[in-house]
Amino acid sequence: MLTLAGSVAALAVVGVGLYFVPAQWAGRIVPGDSVVDEDAVAFMPGTAIATSGRVEADGIEVFDPDGEILLLTVAIDSDLNVLDWVRSSVDDAIELRSRASVYGDRSDAEQRRHNRHLMDGSKDAATIVALEHLGVDAADFTGVLFVETVAGAPADGLLEASDVILAINGEPVTTVESLREVLAELAPGDTVVVTAESLDTGERRDVELTLDAHPDHGGSFIGLSGITERVERSPLPFDVNIASGAVGGPSAGLAFALVMLDVLTPGELTGGKRIAVTGSIRLDGSVGDVGGVAQKAVAARDAGAQMIIVPEASVDKALSGAGDVPVVGVATLDEALQALEGAGGEPVGRLLG
Repeated sequence: MLTLAGSVAALAVVGVGLYFVPAQWAGRIVPGDSVVDEDAVAFMPGTAIATSGRVEADGIEVFDPDGEILLLTVAIDSDLNVLDWVRSSVDDAIELRSRASVYGDRSDAEQRRHNRHLMDGSKDAATIVALEHLGVDAADFTGVLFVETVAGAPADGLLEASDVILAINGEPVTTVESLREVLAELAPGDTVVVTAESLDTGERRDVELTLDAHPDHGGSFIGLSGITERVERSPLPFDVNIASGAVGGPSAGLAFALVMLDVLTPGELTGGKRIAVTGSIRLDGSVGDVGGVAQKAVAARDAGAQMIIVPEASVDKALSGAGDVPVVGVATLDEALQALEGAGGEPVGRLLG
């Protein structure tokens, strides 16, 4: 018979043993636990990071806020043991996912580079959106990008997803609207010359193709899917940048846009509060959904946030980890600003510097 001390010691030994047993072994004990079988990773609460000190400006006046906008992260553990697996079954803040659903077919190093690329795009978008909101012409549209060509369409096999369309028959194409305007002046059957630039090499080339009739409205059809503008930051009389440190991914976009507005204008955007924010930002000011919101809400709660702003589609996930912290869902930057004003923050004016 084990004594109490002996029982505790035995449990401790089991716990230590589990710490060194790979989580994938759980699949041998619990049949059908496919998430673990597929080389699981764990989503766990990360950190809430202050953003005000991350805006770097030169040649323009800045205002140090009393409040704080916090960007939220998740921690991803890919070296799981059975004890981690057991914890995930009783702790809603720990979520097991298959590695493929998080990393795709990318290696750890490739995933880090991918996240840095997403972060760079997020910072550019946040800066442009914030400055445009303040009345500064901050963006140059320099061509049209697309995700893929439509199979069998005129562009199929002639243009690639790494191309940027710059002109058609010498007419500049800088935005989606300008592309549509140029095509509206042409007719199905017309042969045109498309000037394209490679994103990879910067090389320009002319591609000749014959337009088809659009399958829906019968107008001229080139055959591109997922079109959007290539955007570059305009030259400005001042420098302003965001230091993201080791944080990657797109989910800090809304937080960075808000802190940019807070730092570049007088007054307290947050009303002096600690406001946690997650959500990507698009160039039209709309807020995109992000992952790990339940875990991020736990990080916000643990950091003493007084409100959490998330994409509107993620409110329920945030509420699951927010505890007593109020959660507000938003679809646009303007809605986020309204939420802050409703919580006691001051409205944003125009740029003074």
